[in-house]
Amino acid sequence: MSKTKTYKQLIDSELRNSDQLYCCYCLSPKTGYSCCSENHFVTFSDLYEEDQAVLIQEQINEYEQWSAGND
Repeated sequence: MSKTKTYKQLIDSELRNSDQLYCCYCLSPKTGYSCCSENHFVTFSDLYEEDQAVLIQEQINEYEQWSAGND
């Protein structure tokens, strides 16, 4: 199994078990009352699958950039 695939599974698991809330519109983590003029936040598990995929891919991209700089 590749490092990226393993990391994707780990990220998916961590995000699904997290209480972190995300904006339904811009996918930003909740840090205050609103983010993009909206105030509708849900957990990762409650996001649409395509939005979940975006968040997972962002995490993978960060991991790959970090990994490339630390090899």
